[in-house]
Amino acid sequence: MQTPVILEYRSPAEPFDHPMHQGKFLQLMWRGQEYLIFAPSGLHRYHNQILAHFLTDNTISHRWVTQERLEFAHPALVVIGGGRFRVSTEEKTLALWDDSQAYGRFQAPGLADKIAAAGHPWSRFTIRVS
Repeated sequence: MQTPVILEYRSPAEPFDHPMHQGKFLQLMWRGQEYLIFAPSGLHRYHNQILAHFLTDNTISHRWVTQERLEFAHPALVVIGGGRFRVSTEEKTLALWDDSQAYGRFQAPGLADKIAAAGHPWSRFTIRVS
């Protein structure tokens, strides 16, 4: 089982140690590595905005065709899907659910085990996938 890279995009206005975070996340493969990218709703309201952030960070060419439609062409990048998340650092829980209107549902089977093995601070949390 390959462990994913977990990225958290944070809003500058949100304190790093905030006990409750919620928003949307994307699951993708890039160059054979799985990524889970989490962003609070205050930073990115839509899954395509999370993807644009990732593409920019990794200097992958892309363009907005419309306000809703993002295009990119990179043969080593595949968007698997997305959903919503809520993490509580006080309760030590991570909940994942829903699906992305733009990219479909994330691959839920085995995802909790992958996160638990990732070595991220959330790896020690109770992970609920629904």
